[in-house]
Amino acid sequence: ALERVSLGQGIQMESLFYRAVLHVILRDHYSSYKSEKRVGNVYSKAKSFVDYVRRALRRLELDDSKLCDSDIQSYHDTYEARMDEMHAFNLLKVTLAPCIEGLILLDRLCYLKEQENVSFSALVQLFDPLLSPRCYAVVGLKSHAMKLKS
Repeated sequence: ALERVSLGQGIQMESLFYRAVLHVILRDHYSSYKSEKRVGNVYSKAKSFVDYVRRALRRLELDDSKLCDSDIQSYHDTYEARMDEMHAFNLLKVTLAPCIEGLILLDRLCYLKEQENVSFSALVQLFDPLLSPRCYAVVGLKSHAMKLKS
């Protein structure tokens, strides 16, 4: 989130890089690389890229013996030169995401404002954006017009 980056917490580029290269390995060596299983937070436990890939493959219940350590490391070495591109892309994503999310929220708010049966509508911040950038709610109150019987 932009809030985290602006506070100096930054983007965890190495873990994102590891995940991206893992995806390339899955594409190249495993026919079914889209899985219902999730890798989860393997990065924090891994001692190296090779260890990360082995742990991730085990978590995905894939045969990690298909690849030797040098093959895995060669993927890392091949794509390491593109790390700057990935960093630039992620900075762009972090910068633009709040704008796009804000436009979506405003569009939903405008929709509520256009409805005749909504007496009040607003965007409400529910909690700190550092916890989650999706901390806003679109709130609308339906109006209840009383009909007089004649």
